[in-house]
Amino acid sequence: MWAEPLASIDELAVARRLRAEPGFAWLDSNRSEARDGRFSFLAAWPAEEIRVEFGAKAPFAALGRVGQRSEGSIPDGPRPSEVPAWIGYIAYDAYWSSPVRGEPRFDRGADPIMLFRRFPALLVLDHEEGETWIVGDDREACALFSARLDELDDTETSPPVVGAIEVDDAVEHRKSIGKALDYIGMGEVYEVNVARRWSATFAGDALELWQAMRVASRVPLGMFFDGGDHAVLACTMERFIQWDAGSRTLVTRPIKGTIRRETTHDGASQRLRADPKEQAEHSMIVDLMRNDLGRVAETGTVTVDEPLLVEPFTGLYHLVSTVSCITRPEVSLKAILEATFPPGSVTGAPKVRALEIIEMLEKHPRGTYCGALGFIDRDGGLSLAVAIRTATVSGGRVYYWAGGGIVEASDPDREVAETELKARVFLDAVDSLQGGCKVD
Repeated sequence: MWAEPLASIDELAVARRLRAEPGFAWLDSNRSEARDGRFSFLAAWPAEEIRVEFGAKAPFAALGRVGQRSEGSIPDGPRPSEVPAWIGYIAYDAYWSSPVRGEPRFDRGADPIMLFRRFPALLVLDHEEGETWIVGDDREACALFSARLDELDDTETSPPVVGAIEVDDAVEHRKSIGKALDYIGMGEVYEVNVARRWSATFAGDALELWQAMRVASRVPLGMFFDGGDHAVLACTMERFIQWDAGSRTLVTRPIKGTIRRETTHDGASQRLRADPKEQAEHSMIVDLMRNDLGRVAETGTVTVDEPLLVEPFTGLYHLVSTVSCITRPEVSLKAILEATFPPGSVTGAPKVRALEIIEMLEKHPRGTYCGALGFIDRDGGLSLAVAIRTATVSGGRVYYWAGGGIVEASDPDREVAETELKARVFLDAVDSLQGGCKVD
């Protein structure tokens, strides 16, 4: 690994220069105060691509050729385990790709279920130290990236135009929640996550829509990913998994439990932590993640740290816990994903039955939503976030989802209101772009 220090840059200005370049990607901490908010990365000009289409029997097998450890490190700079080698995403629908899951209910469309690209060099912004680097395979890769970046001129693109927003009917969503409660009452599941979708026609520059989402909600794990024929726009705050290949430490930080955050201190965070329904919802997912990590852990190493921590984000408080383990020596990226994907916080418990119920109750395939996005690092490890607060632009439309975990104590009206609260990131962004948005 090689690195060249740079003068500080205007992150958004550089992104706007890179946006028309092949494979543009931006992993964004948005200078968040959260623990994951130290680094941002800007990338383009990938050298390789892993693209998996729906129908693949073993989607994660394609990752068998990645994860090689990098040679060298940067004195006083980011470590190889902190820098992406591959950037991309895994769609929620990857779970339903294998024929062993049964006949899929939905047409999954043309977008891939997994797409990762390898970048020989990229920009690293260390917000904690105030430093910027070009980091790459070697001196030549860094020099080529620098030369390409210097040659770029500011480009003008069409401003985004978002049509009238259509949303899954609240009455129908309430009925789906009622059916989920019936399954819980019959003892088939303890918890199941049910979501609804917002969509609209879309034309113009997807990066500008994502910039509006960034302004509406500062989070530590954002991503803009230009897939060529589609784009993924994520403003997520939830850590799915982080695996350090050197120490074999695997960490997940499930979020489950939400309450509105007001501008004044009104005791909402204390009410969230003390709410029996939110505690139950959260605890079941923590147990599920303990079980998932246990599939790849050395015996006796699974631990729960900082349980029921209340973390503040724009407009919301969330309950978060940290679950970790030490993986067995033979464990690979493929094995970790097969053990943990899709994320438990956006499915339910028991997970397999919850996935089946979601497939029956929801009106559309989830696509990227509730999958995972992030990077494979230069030390062979993995850093993925849960694809919530995430929009997808594809086929001339933009799609956004929001959902919530349903447990026995759930109030359907409260659950519908929670989806609308979570959708504000998208709706406020659209509103800021066009001075008001219509919802059909």
